[in-house]
Amino acid sequence: MHTWLRYLALAVALWGAAAGGGMGVVSAQTDNVPPAAATPLTREPAAAPGDVPLAGAAPELPADELLARELDARRALELGLPSIAAALYQELLQDKRVAGNAPAGNRVRLALATALLEEDRGEEAGRVLEGFSGEPTPEYLLRRALVEARARQFDSARAASEVIAPEGLPEADRPWLFFLRGLLAEAARDFSQAGAFYQQAEEASVTPLQRSWFVLARERAKLFTGGVDERMLASLRQTLDRNLGRPSGHVAASQLAIALNAAGRRDAAVELLQGQLAMLPREERQVGDEWRLLLGLIAGPGSGEGRTALRALLSGSADQDKQRVALRMLAGAADTPARREDLAKFLGQLIDAPARHPIMGELLLFRAQLALADRRFVDAENDAGRVLANFPGSAARVPALGLLTASAWEQGRFRNAASQAAAALAEMPGGPARAQLGVLVAEAYFRARDYRSAADAYGAALGAVPAGVPAGALMFQRVQAEILAGGRLAEAEQLLDAQARDERFDEANRWRSEWNLARALQAAGEVARAYARVNRLLEEKPPGGTDEEDGLIAEFAGDSPADLRARLAWLRARLAFETGDHARALELASALRGALDEVPEPLRAEIASTTMLLEVQAGFALDDARRTEAAQALLKKLRVDFPRSDAAVYSHLIEADIAAARGDIVGAQNALRALADNFKDSPYAPYALYQAALYAERRGQEQYYKEAYDNLENLVEKFPKSELVYYARLRQGNLLRLMNQYGAAQTLYEDLVNTHRYPGFADGLTAELALADCYAAQAATDASKAESAAAIYERLLDQQSAPADLRVEAGYKFGLNLVSRAELQRVETVWWPMINSFLLDDAGAGALGANGRYWMSRTLIKLGELLEQQAKFDQARGMYELVLRKELPYATLARERINRAGAARP
Repeated sequence: MHTWLRYLALAVALWGAAAGGGMGVVSAQTDNVPPAAATPLTREPAAAPGDVPLAGAAPELPADELLARELDARRALELGLPSIAAALYQELLQDKRVAGNAPAGNRVRLALATALLEEDRGEEAGRVLEGFSGEPTPEYLLRRALVEARARQFDSARAASEVIAPEGLPEADRPWLFFLRGLLAEAARDFSQAGAFYQQAEEASVTPLQRSWFVLARERAKLFTGGVDERMLASLRQTLDRNLGRPSGHVAASQLAIALNAAGRRDAAVELLQGQLAMLPREERQVGDEWRLLLGLIAGPGSGEGRTALRALLSGSADQDKQRVALRMLAGAADTPARREDLAKFLGQLIDAPARHPIMGELLLFRAQLALADRRFVDAENDAGRVLANFPGSAARVPALGLLTASAWEQGRFRNAASQAAAALAEMPGGPARAQLGVLVAEAYFRARDYRSAADAYGAALGAVPAGVPAGALMFQRVQAEILAGGRLAEAEQLLDAQARDERFDEANRWRSEWNLARALQAAGEVARAYARVNRLLEEKPPGGTDEEDGLIAEFAGDSPADLRARLAWLRARLAFETGDHARALELASALRGALDEVPEPLRAEIASTTMLLEVQAGFALDDARRTEAAQALLKKLRVDFPRSDAAVYSHLIEADIAAARGDIVGAQNALRALADNFKDSPYAPYALYQAALYAERRGQEQYYKEAYDNLENLVEKFPKSELVYYARLRQGNLLRLMNQYGAAQTLYEDLVNTHRYPGFADGLTAELALADCYAAQAATDASKAESAAAIYERLLDQQSAPADLRVEAGYKFGLNLVSRAELQRVETVWWPMINSFLLDDAGAGALGANGRYWMSRTLIKLGELLEQQAKFDQARGMYELVLRKELPYATLARERINRAGAARP
């Protein structure tokens, strides 16, 4: 049921200004900037230890899910699905975040009461309204009066209606105030005044769909406005019998059907109306429309009689409002796949009829919504497109754009969703709906990773912030979009500084933004810049602070959440370490550990443990006997006080690095094995085994190559699901080659090629390159191996989607392969296009990393050698000069070759 609602929600919600579009403020990436992906050759795994407790610095916006659910419920109510809306609103009221927030709770209670009134559940609506807190608002008084009128407490309802001013109500509520007054006038038998109020209600309706709601509500009201007894029934029957076929008889038939239903004799009312319709002359269309609507109301759209009557009304009525009522009721009853399919077929008959239906736009729109509910996206988008193409001035245009937005969103096509939502936004008037849709546009761009557009859209949304969405949350998202836009950290800094002066930018979102920006600067290598910013931020005087409040005292005072300040204080200490100011890092870390009383658990323990680890690193980095001894003692304390913490586990990696830096490879290996043996469930355990293998390999003897191989085998066996398994196998192949076991290495590489295919596995091509290297190493004794290697090198060079660095490495080795086979004429035809594409072309050169530049330099040097051998000294000199001009590795060698080539010229 909820899925059906969500598919229908967005399109109908965008109908005019009565509702808002959007999926709520869903923070797609409110965490800190993601660390780079782990590779087996880096010193640390994917996440530094400090990321563990601090990764939650920017949690999802607190009300995003609630806002989305509330919008779902609101749209269901507007569509004519009050039972679904009531269920969703009741769920919201059970959420403590709503129940504990008076404004939000009141808003949801009013909406739930409306849904219950739509369902004729007046007593339940009254009980819901009893939970309203604070001073009664006009919206509350209106619904209270509607409940009282439904309970026939006309005096109290009348008193309330007289004190409610139309201008004090939201625009969408005003027709219902006029309707209430008409209802009260009708109860007082003042039919002339009742008609005037009903007319006002119709004129105050802001859209055709809302006017149809009014028609339906007025017709429903007839079912309970008067008392019924047997004498009344007899009188109405007598009037009908005496005036068959006359206008007074028609009125009596309607009144008698209503009275019979009110007396609990529903079947008799249905039989009466069916009988009257059978005798009604064809030209009495207006009377027939009234009776069919009444029959649909009494029998219900889910019954055969009610469904038949409503379909006849939708097919042949001349009253478009009644047709919209019938369509709304039929859609409300289509709550299963079978019923949706049945209704869609019926709508298709009306749509495909030779004569154009009076409300063709609505028929297409509702059929599109039915298709969307069953995930028939193409059908849904085709019908919505027909609405846009054929009804340019229709009120259905905006909901059609909304439906296209919903379809694109559901399929994860967020860029298209943003475009459709922006088109709808351009056609909507100002108001709550437009404000909510503005947020949806920003969210869609963000999810599409079009962060530049998202930042602009968040900025626009801040000009009209929708109710229920914190402005600070949008400001946070705007900064985050700038951070993720790539190369726009300066713009993000300027924006954050500007927003810090905006009183709407609450402390929590401001500090989360500062954290994310500092981490982004750190990740971009701008460590000094990040350090300076965090220092400046933490040295700001807090609200109400005194001149004596500075340093860490100021950091933990004021209104900012203590945990956010602690995160930034930790980051400042970490950045001090990364800038090489180890003494300052040690000072800051030591002070931070003593100032965590206000930080709640478990964050306090996590920050304390990672801060102790930072102290250990800084103490060892200072490299004096006193600091080293203190660091060793603190390392032991860390493992005692926080034995299972990530920091304690990671400390073994730090210990290994320190030992290796002092030349104690055995000590490094022991620390790593201790991690792998004692913390088997840690994500660092497989990395420890991998690193231990690297240390063994560094010892450079066959016995240690075997030890390294065994460590990697241990990794594969104990952690078969680890991301390092592929790289461990790849490394094992390299070790086998070092031990001249080329056949075993070849088998291992071939298995990796078959099981880790590119592009499904991003690094899959590295195994192919290693296999080609293995073939090339065997070429001296087996000429066929050289051809096999050449085939792989050539294919990798031509693989357009492969990383540029790998293609250049493969290209260099392909050229060497050709040289070894004396195919010198082909070498230039391979290398020169590669040089042109990846070095002389600016775009290609920009794609090269350090590894690619290394292989490109080797290519130029080798090509220069070949040209010298052919006495083409000027061309050789050109190759060497490219090494210098492009600032590639081997610059010294290139200069020597330039001098040699010059001296060798005749």
